[in-house]
Amino acid sequence: MRNLLFGLMALLMFVATSCEPSNNDTPKTQLELTSENKLRADRNGGEFEIHYSLLNPVEGTAVEATVINSAMITRADTSVAGVVAITISENSTDAIREGAVIVSYGALSFTVKVEQDYAAVDAPLERVEIVANQLVGNYYGDNLREGVGHYWIILTKDGFVDGAAVTGGEYFRLDLIAPMPQDMNDIRIPDGDYTFDYTLRYDEYTIVDIGNTDYSWVDENMEGWALPLDDAKLSVRGNRFELEALVDNTIYSVVFENDYSLSLSVITDYVSNLKKDTAIDVSNCYAAFNCYGDYWSCGYENWCIEFVCNDGMKYGTYLVIDFLNNSTTDFTGTYVASGFSEEDPTKPDFRPGVFVPGFRVADDADLLLGSLFMVYKDGLCVSQAPLYEGSVTITANGDGTYTIVVDALDDAPKQNRITLNWTGNFL
Repeated sequence: MRNLLFGLMALLMFVATSCEPSNNDTPKTQLELTSENKLRADRNGGEFEIHYSLLNPVEGTAVEATVINSAMITRADTSVAGVVAITISENSTDAIREGAVIVSYGALSFTVKVEQDYAAVDAPLERVEIVANQLVGNYYGDNLREGVGHYWIILTKDGFVDGAAVTGGEYFRLDLIAPMPQDMNDIRIPDGDYTFDYTLRYDEYTIVDIGNTDYSWVDENMEGWALPLDDAKLSVRGNRFELEALVDNTIYSVVFENDYSLSLSVITDYVSNLKKDTAIDVSNCYAAFNCYGDYWSCGYENWCIEFVCNDGMKYGTYLVIDFLNNSTTDFTGTYVASGFSEEDPTKPDFRPGVFVPGFRVADDADLLLGSLFMVYKDGLCVSQAPLYEGSVTITANGDGTYTIVVDALDDAPKQNRITLNWTGNFL
């Protein structure tokens, strides 16, 4: 088990470059797609844009667009530099249509796949009306598009008790793009009419699907399930929310009218959310160790000790100690925090006798690596902190047990002390 705690969402980009010019002083021509490589349209079609960058153009050469499925994509205009404007016709068939636009510049090219929903001709859609009495959510700042707010909300009827999901709970989860909040001390969803956007342009007053927009529910075994939204529109007027969501041939009409509040979840320069010094409680955990070889590709052996809650990884304390030495058989010793490389401040300063500090990967809010301390409650992370500075001492007691002493600091602006003194057996 590695401490890859959360999944990432990858953005795919096709970049085509020319052959090496015969004159090394001639700059290389580059054509690069700067918008998504997949475009999704609803059954009504409409006007869409593909964005690209062109570096070091060659005189006399023009950008061209070739359409695959001209019945679906009726126009591809390259008259504006950096933009291919396309028109998608209405889909009156009973099947999803697929096409593509190939953008080329001389020998360079990239392809954007286009998909379009169909006009269903089945039996009338079932309609379900729900009066929601709970709205929870987060505000993530302008992490998706500079200067534009990103809000995430959940609408439900009796779906949470003390912040935890319940058996039979139904949830409508929506990522919303809207203007920035007017009051950061009282963050509200801006009034307006929101429509579903498949293009991920992150325009204001849109609903986008980046992996957290769906209709989900919890079954009698407390197992979670989810279905994507085929379409959605949301009206916000003060404390009144009216949602119509199409899910698997069912229209859900959800109304919420009550006071609500959003949590501020803007990415900070630090990972820890501790407010005080903390002694780690591993009384309900089992401990395990592994040697992963030269995992970090730094020339040293990577060891990992993990404390995992007996009730499951996401139901109590989770502690990872990630450290390096020159042995494939012995992990005892005292390890100090490695700090970060002078050449690349985003990478630990790998060397023997250090533990790798916990750190966020590539400014992503969710992906964390290194030595970490976390506490979960009902599947939700309520506390987290990296072991950022300090020391870890691991001693073999000669009777099969080991003692681990942690005396570390987190990375908060006002650092908190994190300690552990444990003696026991490894699995």
